[in-house]
Amino acid sequence: MVDLPSGPLAAVDAEFEKMALETGGFTFGLPCTSVREKLLQVTAHDICRASFGLPFKMHVLAMSRHGVPYADMLALIRFVAPYSGYPSAAGALGRVAEIAGELGLDTAAEPSRVTDGSAGGSAGVSWPVGDSWMAGFVASRTGRAWSEERLSPRERAFVALTAHVTQRALGESFRRHVELALKVAGADDVRDAVRFTAEMGVIETCAALEELEKILATS
Repeated sequence: MVDLPSGPLAAVDAEFEKMALETGGFTFGLPCTSVREKLLQVTAHDICRASFGLPFKMHVLAMSRHGVPYADMLALIRFVAPYSGYPSAAGALGRVAEIAGELGLDTAAEPSRVTDGSAGGSAGVSWPVGDSWMAGFVASRTGRAWSEERLSPRERAFVALTAHVTQRALGESFRRHVELALKVAGADDVRDAVRFTAEMGVIETCAALEELEKILATS
């Protein structure tokens, strides 16, 4: 059983805690992605929704319990910034620092392990953007994001897919990110990464899975 910190929910509503643990049994029980990948995904969802209250604190605590270093939490925020928007990412940055202080996490500086992503775009993802200024902006910022080597290529791919599902962006950019994910993970793994987002909202996930199957059928 995955150790998920549900105590703060029980303090308010024991029945909701039970419901949350039941839900986690489904989503964290998906076999084709790791606990670390799932925790990065659910925290990325918080950032995309600018939701920095109790769930965000619980997810930071869960990441810490499962061995995700503080430096990797910062790398996650930097990576997701162009997908969530920089103001939301900045909000996450401030909040994670507060939570780290409250929980007594080790925040000692570690090497960022960032490569120069300015030349290669987002690891081969070409975005369908007609405006030339916007195309340059997207290439620059996603290229920078995809240079975050504290997150593996597979983790980056799954987080990017989570951002698309969270924001119901299931068009051509979703297809291209699925194709990128399939370069570093199998179809079952990508499917489970999308299935995991059901914890964050079944409407978005049902639509995303429908689109995913269309993409897989032609890949």
